[in-house]
Amino acid sequence: MAIKQLKSQQIQPDTNLIVELAKKNKTQTDLTDFGSTNVLAWQPRVASAVSLLCNNKTSKYRSRFMLLKATESELFFDLLKQSVKTNLAEPALGYSYNISENKITLTTAKTRQDNFAIEDNCLAQTSVDLEKLFGCVRQPDNRPIKLQAGLVHHANGGVLILGLRSLLSQPALWVKLKQMINNGVFEWFSADDAHPLPLSIPAMPLDLRLILVGDRLSMTELQEFEPEFFNSAIYAEFENELTISSDKQIDQWTNYLQFIAQQLQLPAIEPTAFMTIFKQATRFTGDQNCLPLSVEWAQSLLLEASYFAENNQIDKLAVGKALEQKAWRENYLTERFHDEFFTDQIVINTKDQVVGQINGLSVLEYPGYPKAIGEPTRLSCLVHYGDGEFIDIERKTELAGNIHSKGMMIMQAFIMSEFAINHQLPFSTSLVFEQSYSEIDGDSASLAGLCAIISALSGQAIDQQLAVTGSVDQFGHVQSIGGVNEKIEGFFAVCQHQGFTGQQGVIIPASNQRHLSLSDEVIAAVEQDKFSIWTVEHIADALYLLTGIPYKDEANISLYKLIHARMQSLLVQEKKQDSWFSRWQKYCKK
Repeated sequence: MAIKQLKSQQIQPDTNLIVELAKKNKTQTDLTDFGSTNVLAWQPRVASAVSLLCNNKTSKYRSRFMLLKATESELFFDLLKQSVKTNLAEPALGYSYNISENKITLTTAKTRQDNFAIEDNCLAQTSVDLEKLFGCVRQPDNRPIKLQAGLVHHANGGVLILGLRSLLSQPALWVKLKQMINNGVFEWFSADDAHPLPLSIPAMPLDLRLILVGDRLSMTELQEFEPEFFNSAIYAEFENELTISSDKQIDQWTNYLQFIAQQLQLPAIEPTAFMTIFKQATRFTGDQNCLPLSVEWAQSLLLEASYFAENNQIDKLAVGKALEQKAWRENYLTERFHDEFFTDQIVINTKDQVVGQINGLSVLEYPGYPKAIGEPTRLSCLVHYGDGEFIDIERKTELAGNIHSKGMMIMQAFIMSEFAINHQLPFSTSLVFEQSYSEIDGDSASLAGLCAIISALSGQAIDQQLAVTGSVDQFGHVQSIGGVNEKIEGFFAVCQHQGFTGQQGVIIPASNQRHLSLSDEVIAAVEQDKFSIWTVEHIADALYLLTGIPYKDEANISLYKLIHARMQSLLVQEKKQDSWFSRWQKYCKK
């Protein structure tokens, strides 16, 4: 068997190392190891794409467009602009329009103060409109005509960074921008076709490279809208997670957070604060071996912590208070949901032994709510004489998604391969998620459902003090699932309210151990032996924990033998009922 009971240090990331590295790094005032002006230091793919876009000047057919999958936030755009500027030379002066009464001429700008001079070699904007992007022609009543420059003029000769979502909402704007960049010429036009330009305005040479930043949905929409353009542009993705493979990476990650704090003009982060930050970071990524590089995550955490900072530094206490306040603000829906369990409106048994009933674990995600809610779920299974049919009540009532249905079919395949090789099963089963009134999906309850079926077939009770989550394959191997922290904490809250017995806990897939980053309450309960977390690799491991009886054991009693004995008994009765004498008796009664 591959059963493992986890200790408290195994259900949370190791925070001691990061504090030691942060203290060692405290004397460093220079952040050049990370690249204090370059957010792309941990983004080699993006940095390579930016370098290709900025430095490829060998051909007039060089790529002028880059697609960057990233979030559209003001801070990220500002940091990206700083990084791109390091790849560019100082901009030229640009151009200037001279306006006389009936004539407009274009000349080279002489100073930065000229009306169409280049402002910078890189500009960024999350959202644009026609006037902001292309400028406009103004002619007040009885007054001289005026030309107003747009972003394309101020960034001419350099790089323009734009939010993709804004452009996709204005297709005509995007088409015109792409055409001008490809042609290398900016031609003035009237925003209203019914009112042409009052004067002929000379076109301006345009040497512009464009970086479009958007999320996956925006990229998908662009790919569908312009597949040829999408395939020809330079593409890169901002990686939001850093997989830890050395102490140096953790060391540099602390520098990264100090860099973000510096950019936000916040107090410096005190070394002991990294213990709490590190735990929150692994909770955010869902992996003890991954740290977030998301600018928005760091911005949100550090800004809130700065409100509680004292002595001009963000310490452990400030971060703790910020996280506590954030949890309290966001916890209304979770508390209302838990009240359903605490007032017995939704029944969960955490103390008895029941045949054919098991506590499963699931996660609820509500639209517009910022976090997932862990939900214990009662699954029950009944067995009756039949023809081997597996009745999934959720599926019969059309309350199940496709992935859930797939999980049920895998469970059925496992049972058939184990017990129905030589003959048809002499019984039928029905499986249901009790008190479930909305559509469910996912296969994370397939391990729990299969355990409930085997309990009902063998007649052996399941310990209700344990809850189960995990998916299974057709061979009974337990596979990883998502939302493991929320699921454990959801069942823990119910056990805590009903009273700890010292034997309560959860069973999770062994492959999910690396994803654990549990709350302080759960960790304290595990340390005090009030609550347990078990990992398993096969359904046989879970069944032993749940029933206390091995699934297969040649020398002793096992669930497999009990099920076979019950099947043989039913098959013998069936043969007696089908004997010639029984059939003759039935005929005589007619």
